[in-house]
Amino acid sequence: MKPVLVPTTDVNSETGVLLAWYAGDRSEVGAGETIAEIETSKAIFDVPAPEGGFLLHAAREGAEVRLTEPVAWLFPNAGALEAHAEEEQRRRAEAAGSGPRATEPARRRAEELGVDLASVGGGSLITVGMVEAAAAAAATATIELPDPLPGVAGLPRIAVFGAAFGATQVIDILQAAGSGTAVAIADDDASRWAGEVMGVPVVGGFQRLVTLFADGAFDAAIIAIGQVAARARLREALVAGGIPLANAIDPTARIAAGVAFGTGNIVCAFCHFGAGTVVGDNNFLSAYNSYDHHNRLGSDSATGPACVTSGLVVLGDRIRLGTGIYVEPHVEIGDDVQVASGSVIVASVPAGHAVKRRTVTTVVVPLRHGA
Repeated sequence: MKPVLVPTTDVNSETGVLLAWYAGDRSEVGAGETIAEIETSKAIFDVPAPEGGFLLHAAREGAEVRLTEPVAWLFPNAGALEAHAEEEQRRRAEAAGSGPRATEPARRRAEELGVDLASVGGGSLITVGMVEAAAAAAATATIELPDPLPGVAGLPRIAVFGAAFGATQVIDILQAAGSGTAVAIADDDASRWAGEVMGVPVVGGFQRLVTLFADGAFDAAIIAIGQVAARARLREALVAGGIPLANAIDPTARIAAGVAFGTGNIVCAFCHFGAGTVVGDNNFLSAYNSYDHHNRLGSDSATGPACVTSGLVVLGDRIRLGTGIYVEPHVEIGDDVQVASGSVIVASVPAGHAVKRRTVTTVVVPLRHGA
């Protein structure tokens, strides 16, 4: 039995959505055959079979899957697959008969988080979301949440939402630019509460952020999350709560004449904005991006490093660009488009589409001296 994993180096995503199965459950597949399609915050990936065999699905279409866990299993023959499936069915039946009704992913998640399934669900079928909610509630009851930092006189006090890698980027930019002071971090992952990132305390989840703003603990917020759907949702929630968004623009960025920015943008090191370019709200633009003259960027988008556009390019809302992407002049990329790393865009892409590239494996061989 061999696990089938998602072939991604996307360090900003812990999960993805299984968009489609291209090979049926219990079907025979060949080595290298594309069997599924997974969407992360940065790209859409084809999942190849690592070897030939018989395929057993481990997730359904539309499910959110952890990128470190198998999406399927491969067996050398149909008999081995059926024997495994029968054993799993027997084990699930025993578990269901001896405790609360729960999905298999929920049982695995409960083991990871140390949640007693008997305390969850109230008689209904227990899901992963219910398990995680129970874990968060338990953590809340035992964690003493810290207060925000006092800030620095004369500088805006900034709250950062998201306590993962993006938070370190935002805090570093604010410190380098001297444009604000990060005084608090919020994250809905309760396991991060009462921790800190670069000396800034994680003060709780989104609702604590709303309370702290009402109490005058900070002046504006920045969303440090790469997933565009989450960025859009959080921006709407912050605006609804009356919380303004601030920009975090690295001092190494080159901003030409006539450039205009909205609010809530994160601009990492060595980005370039050509004359007359207009940037919307709440975009996360990674290092070494370059937008040539008279570009228009929408809102709630995220990019990898080294994305380059020519002049008169239009980018819509909620766009996800991977790493090392080139866009020719006059191209328009519609809303909700996702572009895989290494793509060269020479024609416009309609809304709701994806530009994909197959993963190419690089083989490392010993250097032949004297050849």
